[in-house]
Amino acid sequence: MRSLVVAWLERHGLPGWLAPDYMVMVGLAALIGAAITQRLSRRDGADVGLEGRALVAAYAGALLGGYVLEWLRMLPEALAAGSIQPFFRVGRAAYGGLLVAALAAAVVLRRGGAKALPFLDRAVPLCGISYGLVRTGCFLAGCDYGKPTAGLFGVRFPVDSPAALDHAALGWIPRGAPSLPVHPTQLYEAAVGLVAAALASLWLRGPRRDGRAFATWIGLYAVGRFLVELLRGDASRGTYGPLSSAQVVSIVLLFGVGAAVLLARRGPRLSLASAMLAAALLLPAEASAQPAQPAQPAKPAASTGQPPPPPAGKTPPPAATPSSVPPPPPPQGAKPYPYPYPPPQGAAPYPYPPPYPYPPPAQGAAPYPYPYPYPYPPPPGAAGSTPVRSVPAEELPPEERPADPQKDYNKRRFGIGLAAGGYFAPGRFAVKDGALVDLEATFRVATGPRQRMEVGLEGRFVGTGDATQWGIGVPIRFVTGLGRYAELEATALPFYTRVVFDAPYFEPANGFGSRFQVAFGFPLTSHFAIGFTPLGFAVMGSGSVNTLFTYEPRFWLKVAPL
Repeated sequence: MRSLVVAWLERHGLPGWLAPDYMVMVGLAALIGAAITQRLSRRDGADVGLEGRALVAAYAGALLGGYVLEWLRMLPEALAAGSIQPFFRVGRAAYGGLLVAALAAAVVLRRGGAKALPFLDRAVPLCGISYGLVRTGCFLAGCDYGKPTAGLFGVRFPVDSPAALDHAALGWIPRGAPSLPVHPTQLYEAAVGLVAAALASLWLRGPRRDGRAFATWIGLYAVGRFLVELLRGDASRGTYGPLSSAQVVSIVLLFGVGAAVLLARRGPRLSLASAMLAAALLLPAEASAQPAQPAQPAKPAASTGQPPPPPAGKTPPPAATPSSVPPPPPPQGAKPYPYPYPPPQGAAPYPYPPPYPYPPPAQGAAPYPYPYPYPYPPPPGAAGSTPVRSVPAEELPPEERPADPQKDYNKRRFGIGLAAGGYFAPGRFAVKDGALVDLEATFRVATGPRQRMEVGLEGRFVGTGDATQWGIGVPIRFVTGLGRYAELEATALPFYTRVVFDAPYFEPANGFGSRFQVAFGFPLTSHFAIGFTPLGFAVMGSGSVNTLFTYEPRFWLKVAPL
């Protein structure tokens, strides 16, 4: 499409280099987005230097992540071919760039002691501008085009564009002709990114920066991207049965946004209840630890009516002022007397009259003297103190225990899981790749505080370009915790499947096999966890089906209600 823009410029006496290309649009998106993000950072009082470094890391992550997701998609083909050449034929995936960019920025912010969610909220305009301009660059380059259409928005791409070459290869047009009219899906997606950013940026008008703006943008974009993918016509992108790779990622992101919204709705109520309970427990304790005492003036000397002077040869301790730095607390076992000075010889018994050794209290405060030398509590063992002992976390009230969702999630007895992923048969070109969906119910037995065994029943659906599989299996799983927020799963699953071919001249076939997988789970609460399975391999066969090895990565979410 850029060649048409160049021709138009030349017809009007303008140089052709004024026509932008893909890389120019990428650069414009980076500059404009960075300027807006930095301005929002200054307005919010954030660390502009740290967030600038996070932006640089995000740009590098976007470039790398776009290739990484495509490399993962081409991994089965590379393994089947025994060559790395397929990795050199890939482009860049927008979703891969987005996810790795967010991760890279979060790492930089975490190392700098800042939170990632406020930064991601302020990056919403950057995301919208980036997708708007970068997808416009895709339109100029001619990639990521749509299906043929006779509608109003149909666009013909010029000779030698990807759309024209693909249509000629399919025999739809003669070679050397422009493409058929197709949907400009690049511009559709650019509009989706900009509109989603405009709506999500409404949250930026308020003071809260808790991730809601970014969650709104990514949820709206995922829905729009899923719909735009239905109109895509380029065959070079990854497709798994009825779904494209972008649609699979959109579904996973929508699940993630839903989980985040659920936690955000529960979090404030839990935090408020915990704070109220902590206050209810703390206030009576403070009242009992510091009972009100009436002021006790010092006994005046018999002759002058003034407190006796300090002993001869000793300099009385200086009176503290509000600007003076308070001395360290008394050592353990010290006597309950005004620390850090002993009483001068002949002085009236404690408490001293103000201002020794601290300034008098502010107007409206409790009457001086305090029940113990301000600002420190009595040392352990002193009069009025409470014996101190370390309390194990298990004995603390639930609202005071450190969060440990993995241990709480491990105690549940019953779980339900939903998984979605890819279905790849490397080395078997007669078997098309596809997508799968699993639904399982498991009974769980805890074998330790962080370990458990699971056994259950799984229903399975696999859709490919030429067949549909329906199956049932029995998952047998061992799970061990990797900490408070992560766990490792190892699963063996014997299964039966029914293969129904789309072609009417093939009879349905029965197959039996086993699947072995290693997964990482991340409990978010005591009832909810998400995770992914990077290593999932299955073998299937029967008398009427040749032995088939498949690679089946997947994302999943699980609910443990009981």
